[in-house]
Amino acid sequence: MNAGIIKMETSSSGVLFLLSAAVGVAMIGLGIIWPIIPVYAVELGAGGFLLGLIIASFNVSRTIFNPLAGRLSDKWGRKKFIVAGLFVYAGISLLYVLPTQPETLILIRFFHGMASVTVVPIAMAMAADIAPKQKLGLYMGTLNMAVMLGLGIGPVLGGMIQDRFGMNTAFYAMGGLALLTGILVMIFIPGDSNRNGSGNKSVITSFGKMLKNRVVLGIFIMRFFTASGQGAVYTFLPILALQLDLTSSQVGIILGANIFLIAFLQRAMGRLADQFNPKYFIIWGTFASGLIVMGMPFVQGFTMILILNIFMGMANGLALPGGLVITGQLGRKMGMASLMGITDAAWSLGMIVSPILSGIVLDLFGLSQVFIIGSLLIITGSVLVNFFLKDYQPEKRAI
Repeated sequence: MNAGIIKMETSSSGVLFLLSAAVGVAMIGLGIIWPIIPVYAVELGAGGFLLGLIIASFNVSRTIFNPLAGRLSDKWGRKKFIVAGLFVYAGISLLYVLPTQPETLILIRFFHGMASVTVVPIAMAMAADIAPKQKLGLYMGTLNMAVMLGLGIGPVLGGMIQDRFGMNTAFYAMGGLALLTGILVMIFIPGDSNRNGSGNKSVITSFGKMLKNRVVLGIFIMRFFTASGQGAVYTFLPILALQLDLTSSQVGIILGANIFLIAFLQRAMGRLADQFNPKYFIIWGTFASGLIVMGMPFVQGFTMILILNIFMGMANGLALPGGLVITGQLGRKMGMASLMGITDAAWSLGMIVSPILSGIVLDLFGLSQVFIIGSLLIITGSVLVNFFLKDYQPEKRAI
């Protein structure tokens, strides 16, 4: 019996390692163009509002298709969706070099977002599927660490590639990494038929019933407000950097440091979220993140902006694993990928609101107000999740 348990855990940990490596490589590709897109759109002639639409279009498609992709993955399995999404992702990456008008980027970003919903959210569901019950936080934190490491490395590479080789090379690099990842997943990740309970076909709750659950609704609302606020940083920090005469490489380092801190905290915070009530990680991490964002327009120079982003990364590194653990625990009862699709759609919905709202604020009131309003939205999310999760207690650990 003990040998069987060891074999199961070794098998699941091996799949987790392969899945983390594959997703991490894919996220490097996405991160490469992260600091480039706002500048690219402005160079093509986009103003604040149109820039907001371009950034938002990626998340419009994610909001629409995320729950659907999750539901189909719960019914039909995970691997085929991840592989197909990565190959489509690679093809769409090549389209970024074509636009001569900024409006064309709206359509490209929409299809890019559609492809992306079949990768990370479903990979998260696969990690939760294979996680031993008392290691859910560790498994989710490990995969999220790979995601964040990829996103952290990407902006650094993207800034360097843009400075030395131009924007088009960055887009080609993103496509090449997506193609490589698709091949790795197709060859090395076991098929769904080889995983017990694949897809959780017998446990799928309707979307309406999920959102009637107080805890699910709390996580949904929190992720919406947090994304609405943090999107101001991730979208408009490159514009702030231009005003401060920072280089693309420096912007990449700033964004990379933010994401690296999130990544490095994932496994440790995931372990703690397995031991203690994860709601406290969400509440305090989100609140701290909001306070830090408020300070960004009031500092000058590369060093101070970097320090604030380091603290923001630490705060978000505290908050993220708690939400993943709660979602994973509920997903085993409601449908793993379906529930993760809903919560990820909440984040995407916030990322739709954020660039559009921030673009309007930028045009009317100036760049500083973008960060202040973003901060208030994040703090609002921390207050609301505290209310909705006030009675939440995690699953009792088996002795």
